[in-house]
Amino acid sequence: MAQVAFKSKFNVTVTHEDRIWIGVCDDLGLVTEANSYEELTSRIWKIAPELYVENGFGDISDQIRITFLQEQESIFRVAL
Repeated sequence: MAQVAFKSKFNVTVTHEDRIWIGVCDDLGLVTEANSYEELTSRIWKIAPELYVENGFGDISDQIRITFLQEQESIFRVAL
């Protein structure tokens, strides 16, 4: 089976505010939130393939690459 290589991976910016984890990816048009980091990443992995196809990136969404970039301010820092 041939492996599909994407020109770039999708970056999801993750923030934590007021006990809510928020994930945003402008390229995919993705914005979602969850009560934990694990729940957020799981939710993003469910949503991202559908948005990948809907936004015309292709139809092989099972090969999608996502990087999670966590941003924290010192007053809101949270250990993972």
